[in-house]
Amino acid sequence: MSFAYESEGVVSEERGAGMFLAHLPSDTPVYCYNNKLALESLFPPYSVEDRFIVLKNFPPETLAEHEEDLPGRCDYSPSLQILIITMPGLPHEEAADSFQIIIATLAKEMKVYRRLANWGATRVDTPDRSKQADRSWGPRGQMRDFPTVTLETGFSETTSKLEKDIAWWINGSQGDVRMGVTVDIKRASGSIEIRSWTPVFTPLPSHVQITASGRRVVDRDISNPPPPRVAQRIFIKRGRDGSRPTIEGGDLTIPFDALLLDKPGEDEHDFVLTADMLLHDLAERVWDASDLAEAKKAKKKTR
Repeated sequence: MSFAYESEGVVSEERGAGMFLAHLPSDTPVYCYNNKLALESLFPPYSVEDRFIVLKNFPPETLAEHEEDLPGRCDYSPSLQILIITMPGLPHEEAADSFQIIIATLAKEMKVYRRLANWGATRVDTPDRSKQADRSWGPRGQMRDFPTVTLETGFSETTSKLEKDIAWWINGSQGDVRMGVTVDIKRASGSIEIRSWTPVFTPLPSHVQITASGRRVVDRDISNPPPPRVAQRIFIKRGRDGSRPTIEGGDLTIPFDALLLDKPGEDEHDFVLTADMLLHDLAERVWDASDLAEAKKAKKKTR
């Protein structure tokens, strides 16, 4: 008897999931959860691009029980009992790690690193959704249910999916997430679009429930929130055939008070990711990772 999952179709054929699956690639495979099958069998051992799978009939208690065993980042709808698992590719992870290193470097230069909490990909649970960002941050030592700044990265993801994800962080937190950043890597051209997003409403109070397992769940009531606004857009174009890369849009600024919820003091200022940093410390590393990933893929094809 096989212990591997077998696909029951693709996302484009699914009905009744509303907008939850709307922005996934149309050929994303869909499976029906079976506790006798290994989740690891859902993914190939190596993939250049980001890969997604959808698991239907996934009970909420199963997510709580196996959250450490999931082979990727999760995005879960309790009402639909549908779990989306993302397995990031190498360029995706390089972008997320590089961005985090830049933030840490700036914090250390300002001597505020000890005030910064690295949320990483910590899962946040609300009644309507449980989700992980690629990276996230907030002020250290505060009992918060959401980070203050989140990062969503995509490589071979649709731009609309990145926008949908970052909108949930901002609107789902009712503005507790003060800024979202998306890094959209275009596989075909290598171009990278970085955008920052901010809420267009004033944050409202929240209510917190404690589940039987001890997890804090945020109960929020927000009706038809306006979509977040784009605060900044930076476009980095990879040079080809000996030409130099170009960058449009200048520096990326994360306000000090948006990240740490405090006014900057002496020798403190906004977190400014300069164009030079974005080009050399992020984009060039992503391009190296893309080249390496493509080379590995080509090598596997020749075997």
